[in-house]
Amino acid sequence: MKKKVIIITGVGKGFGEKLLRHFSSDYVVIGLTRSESDLEKIRNDPSVNRKNTFLHQVDVSDYERVESILHEYIQNTKYQIYGLINNAGVRCRMDFLKMSVNDIKAVCEVNLFAPIHLTRLLIPYMINAGEGRIINISSILSSSALPELSAYAVSKAGLDGFTRSIAAEFASKNITCNSILPGFCETSYFPNFKSKTDLYQMTLDRTPAKRWGKDYELIGLCELLLGNNGGYINGASIPVDGGWMAC
Repeated sequence: MKKKVIIITGVGKGFGEKLLRHFSSDYVVIGLTRSESDLEKIRNDPSVNRKNTFLHQVDVSDYERVESILHEYIQNTKYQIYGLINNAGVRCRMDFLKMSVNDIKAVCEVNLFAPIHLTRLLIPYMINAGEGRIINISSILSSSALPELSAYAVSKAGLDGFTRSIAAEFASKNITCNSILPGFCETSYFPNFKSKTDLYQMTLDRTPAKRWGKDYELIGLCELLLGNNGGYINGASIPVDGGWMAC
């Protein structure tokens, strides 16, 4: 039997690293991230399932290198390309009038066009295998807004639109594509954010749950969407935000 493979981007730290650790117990996980030092920390951690984990340093917007890395797994008859979690992302907190079009393009290269490229690369192999699961990590800012984050919001709104398009086109091939919209969650940037007292308090005041989310609350949804029990969920953009978008 072929081993099911999941490709996860942005595994160097935060939510991506947690995803890598969690799913390497049940799948072969190919982890991509741009920081070699982050990968070294993971490689040297004895708690990581090394048997099922393959790590590669690459910027996801370097499309040719991404294809080169994944080629060996795509062509290996031991593996079935089953899942893709587009988690890598960048922000650009900047006043809109100070931002250039190139600044916006740079954010979209990572947050939108890299997921499009990976999806386009892998879907033919999912079709051939008769199944596939794609999860795009979007944001509550795909359909709401905060000042100085217009480039980020544009990229995530595009990602949600792309998610729906893939679902509509490939659902008949037993391929699902959904996006998750995290609110404020305790990932790698949480300690620095919490130190900004007024800004942190604003997020608590606007979140009905009056707390930030935990990584396992995001992972639980990913687990559902990757498994058989989530096979009829398709084209959805699902908030995990403590009620932020309900208000």
